[in-house]
Amino acid sequence: MEVLCLNLADYKLLNSRFAEHGNSQLRLAAALEEAGAADVLRQSKALRRMEVSFGVDLGSLCHRFEHRHDARVHPIETMVMNFVAEWRGTNGKRELWVMLDRVHQVRDLMEEGQLAREPES
Repeated sequence: MEVLCLNLADYKLLNSRFAEHGNSQLRLAAALEEAGAADVLRQSKALRRMEVSFGVDLGSLCHRFEHRHDARVHPIETMVMNFVAEWRGTNGKRELWVMLDRVHQVRDLMEEGQLAREPES
């Protein structure tokens, strides 16, 4: 099983990118540069490289995971988010474990229906 472990700071940064910057790495980078947060900027760039490398939108995933128990979220979405990620930790150190193989399974399931969409003749 491929697992990506995000610490709490990574999780909050990715959640912030989605919620406050429209999931835009460029807008987040500009805000961090303006704030003089060079270390956080480096971390956001590293997280972006991970997203590209593993083919997963961690900003969206973290935001959806954060809100999975909200009243307006469909129970199936809650189940999916609990299937692809979970909090783990020891000694007071929490990490969000993102099961990449499960993320890809869900994506494959969703995209499978797109194959049937062909132009009518």
